[in-house]
Amino acid sequence: MSSSGNNEADKDTHPIEGLERSKKRGVSRRRFIGLAGAAAGAIAVGGSAYFLSQNGIQTPGETGPRRVTTLATPKNAQNYIPEDYLEFIRFLESVSDQTAGKTIRVALEAEVGPRALFRNKIDFTSSLGITLLMEFDIYRNNLAKSLLAVSTRSPTFDVFNIDVSQVGRFASHIIPIAELLESFPELTFSNLELDDFLDPVKAFSATYPPDLILPPWNIPSGTFKGVEVQVGQETPIYLRFYRKDLYQEEGRELSVTWDEYLEDVKHFHNPSRARWGTVLMAARFPAVIEEWHNWLYSFGGKLWDIGRDGIITSAVNSDLAVAALEHYVEVGKFAEPNSAFYGWSPAAESLAKSRATMSLNISEFAASMDIPGQSFVVRDIGFAKNPRGEAGSSHHYTGAGLAVSRYSRNPGLAWLFVQWATLAATQVIVALDPLALGTPTRKGVFEDSHVKGLINEGTIRHFDPAKAAFDAGEINFKPGFPNWDSVEALLFTKLHEAVLEQVTPREALNEVKRLSDENGPFTF
Repeated sequence: MSSSGNNEADKDTHPIEGLERSKKRGVSRRRFIGLAGAAAGAIAVGGSAYFLSQNGIQTPGETGPRRVTTLATPKNAQNYIPEDYLEFIRFLESVSDQTAGKTIRVALEAEVGPRALFRNKIDFTSSLGITLLMEFDIYRNNLAKSLLAVSTRSPTFDVFNIDVSQVGRFASHIIPIAELLESFPELTFSNLELDDFLDPVKAFSATYPPDLILPPWNIPSGTFKGVEVQVGQETPIYLRFYRKDLYQEEGRELSVTWDEYLEDVKHFHNPSRARWGTVLMAARFPAVIEEWHNWLYSFGGKLWDIGRDGIITSAVNSDLAVAALEHYVEVGKFAEPNSAFYGWSPAAESLAKSRATMSLNISEFAASMDIPGQSFVVRDIGFAKNPRGEAGSSHHYTGAGLAVSRYSRNPGLAWLFVQWATLAATQVIVALDPLALGTPTRKGVFEDSHVKGLINEGTIRHFDPAKAAFDAGEINFKPGFPNWDSVEALLFTKLHEAVLEQVTPREALNEVKRLSDENGPFTF
């Protein structure tokens, strides 16, 4: 983050003069903004003239109280800030007379995307003159405190970070996007482009009840009369991580089917050298449900039968579902021994520390594979779509969105935060951040020239398979109806027990089916 500095550039007291001097030295306008910090001129808001500044350069306004917008130093090697981002910051400045002095608190999962936002939050706070409290926690803790807040109708949090599987539990406690647009037209950016989001993100995470537009349901959009209740903020999607260096050394082709994947796992399995064929995330935790979903839907199974009347019944113990779990358990026999007690992060670490050769994990961990000093496999990990089963390849989407609490005391300011955090230009910044490389929720970000540059150069290697999976509709998810939690704990417990071979796959899924039938049928 930037801070006040005492370098020579601080002596510039007039933004136009500073910009003109940069032109005489042959510095481009974009480069000047990136390195020196002047925007395209002073902006007058509420009688106070001030302008964008960056990298610790803060120039006082010509009249009135000192109000300065400070931009965080770009985290990318190109030192790049999108022009559209600067346009949005100028918009924030133009409405700052309505926000200055206010405070909002945001509940967030401690994921790479939200952490990248934190590294740039000074852009948002300084342009509006506000205080932003970003409260990070692991998934279950964030969920618990957010549910506590809405159950008591507390204004503690102004914005929630809601996982796709939990939207139903929050839907009545958050302000729909259409209502925000109607209530706060003056606080809505003119170039918001809400139609730019990936279709599954919009259908599954942003809309409740969700639009089940993809297999295995193929229910027409709008059947359940869902409304958009949040804006897609992150796109963790399960992909195949694999040691491309080992495949190249042996001249081995990447597997296509699940059976071929199992053969690859066996081939590279060498415990005597502390190298295992794979690693699972089979702890008694939601991660095991997500991981198994990649097998389940690819094999042609599904967790739920969902009718066009919105009635939800369990399909968890079908023959196809049992076959998917049997294969998952078989793969687990060649996994790092602690896999039965791992979640997302330990499984990713197993790859980064060169213990596992391949696995399925969420794209959030792509950046961690290439951090020098923390990873032993820098640039050695490849990314690909998941193996194919009878129903093709399938990738579990476990993304989250941002929603404004109905109990917020500052819903307009909260809406501005949601816009900033999900803006295409902001997502470009997050995508280029080497500690994040966050998978976008917006289509246009994949096409940004700077993003494409890092894809072609090899820094971003997971975007192409992720985009291919979305474009092909090879996405599955956990529909977030309100009573999903009544089944979730038993499901991850039984999957865990199956991996440990304490129960057979059929016994495990029969038990989940029994409880689902007792508690159901369910509905949105």
